[in-house]
Amino acid sequence: MFPATKWMIYGATGYTGQRIASEAVKRGLRPILAGRNLSRLASLGQQLECPTRVFDLSSVERVLPNIGDCKCVLNCAGPFAETASSLVSACLRTGCHYLDITGEIDVIEHIAARHEEAVCRDVALIPAVGFDVVPTDTLAVHLKKAMPEAETLLLAFTSTGSLSPGTAKTMWQVIQKGGRIRKNGRLRSVPLAWKCRRIPFPSGRRWAALVPWGDVASAWYSTGIPNIEVYLAMPRSAIALLKLAQPMIARLASASSGANVEKLIRAILRLPPAGVGDGVDTLRSPQGALLRHVELWGCVLDPQRHSITGTMMTPDGYDFTVVAALAAVERVLKEEVAPGFATPTQAFGTDFALDLPGVTLSLEESPNRRSLEVQCEVTDVRM
Repeated sequence: MFPATKWMIYGATGYTGQRIASEAVKRGLRPILAGRNLSRLASLGQQLECPTRVFDLSSVERVLPNIGDCKCVLNCAGPFAETASSLVSACLRTGCHYLDITGEIDVIEHIAARHEEAVCRDVALIPAVGFDVVPTDTLAVHLKKAMPEAETLLLAFTSTGSLSPGTAKTMWQVIQKGGRIRKNGRLRSVPLAWKCRRIPFPSGRRWAALVPWGDVASAWYSTGIPNIEVYLAMPRSAIALLKLAQPMIARLASASSGANVEKLIRAILRLPPAGVGDGVDTLRSPQGALLRHVELWGCVLDPQRHSITGTMMTPDGYDFTVVAALAAVERVLKEEVAPGFATPTQAFGTDFALDLPGVTLSLEESPNRRSLEVQCEVTDVRM
């Protein structure tokens, strides 16, 4: 589609990076495949007939000569706390647009802090263009439009059904910092699984625990709502384990290998490895029906505690990430973005997720606070 334009996928040999690269080639694109592993890159490049570049991100100087001829870089190498900073700095120095598929709060905040520099250098910085956080960003913005005076935003989603090694490693790094919320416009640290709610998803009520998801950062920029919490549906046994595990996490972090951490996270959340069978087949509704999609729920409340709720459905999270990330890249290559930091909805419009296949949204108004409490039972530890 853009034969004369060079662009790069960094982390192309990871689970998600490979899937994005394969789909890009099917669409007639030829991204430069990049990463640290020479043999894996050579094999993938030969398979997809794409050029490859091998370099690490230990310094900006190592990155600069490898991206100087690229229009944009899509970073798929997590944990992004280890990869984003060098790539962003190199992109700012070379005039290359930066995108990634992170869901890490601190990474989004770090990139947001470089907005003015990016505007001056005419570079777009657009993190979180995958399942983290494209659908929830769209849901949040639509809820805010329905209730402009909203002061609280609650978001929840079901599991993507499987877990890649990169996602497991990222999750492990994130939970070592405990939970995160936004309160009165400021990020606050809270214990793991600090609150749990029984969320009325379309397929039925499911227990969900508070998690440090990217929307705690991104939704603040997209909506301006000062109080934000995000929940992930999981078995009550998993919630109990997360609550109990916090005192042991530092010890586990120093003693566990990457493979053991991956197994631990999968065991807690009861998820198989990504790519083993049809991962979403393991996701069931409370009634036992198989789900081949992800369900999202959101709620905004005004100062009088009136509320509006919304639900979304998307394809499996990894499938969605492939489509969303490539849609974002194509718009950047077409010069359809403004320079500076932006969330997905700021960069590509409030309906960005809704324009992707298999995504639906519905909103419903509730007249008072009691209606919300009936819908969404909550247990918590008060600050």
